[in-house]
Amino acid sequence: MAIPLSVLNRPGNLIGIGLIIVATVVMIVQHSMVKHLAAELSVLEIVFFRTVTALLFFLPWMLRSGLSIFRTDQLALHMLRSFFQSFSAFGFFLGLAIVPLATVTALHFTTPIFAVLIGIFVLGERVNVRRWCAIIAGFIGTLLILRPDAAMGYGELMVLGSALAWAAAIIVIRVLGRTDSSITTTAYMYLLMTPITLVAATFDWTWPTPVQYVWLIGIGLTGALGHVLTAEALKRAATHVVTPFDFFRLVWATLIGVWLFGEMIDAFVWVGGAMVIASVSYIVWREHRLAVEGPRD
Repeated sequence: MAIPLSVLNRPGNLIGIGLIIVATVVMIVQHSMVKHLAAELSVLEIVFFRTVTALLFFLPWMLRSGLSIFRTDQLALHMLRSFFQSFSAFGFFLGLAIVPLATVTALHFTTPIFAVLIGIFVLGERVNVRRWCAIIAGFIGTLLILRPDAAMGYGELMVLGSALAWAAAIIVIRVLGRTDSSITTTAYMYLLMTPITLVAATFDWTWPTPVQYVWLIGIGLTGALGHVLTAEALKRAATHVVTPFDFFRLVWATLIGVWLFGEMIDAFVWVGGAMVIASVSYIVWREHRLAVEGPRD
């Protein structure tokens, strides 16, 4: 799906596209640091420290908002969302530890596809033939990434589980968005994920060295910065405009994987990744058109 030149000529869209590209760089830097540190430190512990660092990063902003941001009638849903996101982080970071960086990145592009499927069964959302075709194309792309001639490994399964858990969290966020503000959902996410990830980390805990603390802080800060850049990009430009540029994550992941980790990426990852991101881009664009024009088929 090509983006019309008229869309690219709008200043807000150009800024949004620029921000999402910068966000992809920041996120791949974070993922590279996780991959490096996971050789020395438990993945469970890395997730906990990343969560705490991000919480401290956003804490001043939360405090300025006052106690009113914690008013909610949906505490159970906030807890459910935090469990989904915690599992997603554990699965994703474990995948980073044992699977090539580009493969992890490409597989995680399946999140919006899983979100559509969950929305069908949980929220009763209707999906037309065109979007079903896009979903099927996305899963064909996923099979290509996993290599049709190779058995799916434990790491790949964990990454797909992470994508599925993150998709489930997205559905919960949609439901929460009917009653709670984004500030409230963000505050509860970090506050609830901190004890969840701490309990998990205690099962494989070793105290980090001073150098490892530096890496952990870097992971937390880049994670928080990537979140802020993505949110700002979506403020400046519509989701269907910025989504195709998320494909740059696969570009950076491939380059850094080859340069820093000596990973060799075959054509299956690139072709499959392109199919998945094209599928996701179409789904997002189609949802935008339906929201603007209403159902037509």
